[in-house]
Amino acid sequence: MTGPLSAAPKRKRPPLLVQLHAALRQLGLEPDECELDHDPALGIRAVNADGTDWDPPQHDERYLVWRPKREHDVKTFGPGGEKRITTAGGDIHRIAKLRRLTTEQEEHRRRMLGKEPGSQRPRSSRWPSRPFSKRKQKG
Repeated sequence: MTGPLSAAPKRKRPPLLVQLHAALRQLGLEPDECELDHDPALGIRAVNADGTDWDPPQHDERYLVWRPKREHDVKTFGPGGEKRITTAGGDIHRIAKLRRLTTEQEEHRRRMLGKEPGSQRPRSSRWPSRPFSKRKQKG
């Protein structure tokens, strides 16, 4: 017997990659033209108390977003363009700014903790005194 009710092969579960490609196509994305993006970027997230992962965790599906490669590049590197070559507005810019601010804050905190309570800051300089102008007497 060779019909639809004959000894059919056992039904197999589709591999995860096939499921992923089908889901992306249903969302209107081509699997070869999109990338998985961390949102917010890992460099912006805080590290958890154990130091073993970020907060939120890097593989938390709520913070992973499929984006077309062009959108992912704009989010990562900034809008750029032909005339404006900058990373402003991108994740790389935000990460660099966060590092700068963090080091400045640490330096400020170190200076503040090094001070004695109630002490005055040392004078940086005094303006030099100038003599009064001497007028010629008429005469």
